[in-house]
Amino acid sequence: METRVVSPANFLLKIDSFSLLHKHGIYELKTKEFKSGDYKWRLVIYPNGKDEEGYISIYLAIADKSALPSTWEVNATFSICLFNHISDNYRYSIGSAVRFHALKPEWGFKKFISKKNLTDLSKGYLVDDKCVFGAEIFVNEHKTVTQSLSLNSVYTDPYKREFKISNFSILKEKWVSKVFEVGGHKWKIEAHPNGCEEETGRSLSIFLSHIVSNNRPSSERVCPCFTMRVKDQSSDHKHHQMTLSDRWFSASEAYDWGWYSFIELSSLKDPNKGFIVNDCCLLEIEITVVFAVSTTRST
Repeated sequence: METRVVSPANFLLKIDSFSLLHKHGIYELKTKEFKSGDYKWRLVIYPNGKDEEGYISIYLAIADKSALPSTWEVNATFSICLFNHISDNYRYSIGSAVRFHALKPEWGFKKFISKKNLTDLSKGYLVDDKCVFGAEIFVNEHKTVTQSLSLNSVYTDPYKREFKISNFSILKEKWVSKVFEVGGHKWKIEAHPNGCEEETGRSLSIFLSHIVSNNRPSSERVCPCFTMRVKDQSSDHKHHQMTLSDRWFSASEAYDWGWYSFIELSSLKDPNKGFIVNDCCLLEIEITVVFAVSTTRST
């Protein structure tokens, strides 16, 4: 609840003989229609409460629903207020943003104010049996962008392939694998023997790249689980590997995921670890396509 001196922008209701509502058993009082944001509204007042005895209940309702299309909905933020004759300001019940529609054409407050507080003359809300209610409505006319997402579990059989990187010591920039296909998508591996970005000269950098295809919907995305492995070519077979399972690739945009620091060059080139033998490195990928997603957007 808040207070302010400015009167509500959209509607004021002055009731001259409030006690007569109870005396004559008026359970529900509907005001005349008023307009805000190209829609017609009305206040609905329950002098004896709506499912809440001892309180005054007040609701804001869409009026003239028959003039609206069957799928109508209105998003609005509204306030309902009560005038204080003593302090000369308004007590506001601030509503949150809500959605009015055919199944929910009214929103409001079951416990707007207790009958005890309203009828207490020292409070200033009811003077000479007169009270004043009001409403202020802000309609959100912005169009909402709706995105429909179709998520399909794919779970292709694990695909494993080994690549031999020869003449490792003389490779200067990057090595690129042959293209391979998994889950209906084409992929390739890019390795930077001397590292890249902040890991240049310190680590081996490896990335999995998704190859854009003109035959696939531009909205499609795919999520693989993949493990990169630099194989130990000695008898110990202590391979160095890393796994990613939560990265998405887009069918409309070529980009890659991987590791800038896959393994430190000092460890990779250590002759006792068997990662490089006869200036050759064996790189292996194991990949499974887990999800494929397609989306559509509308306004």
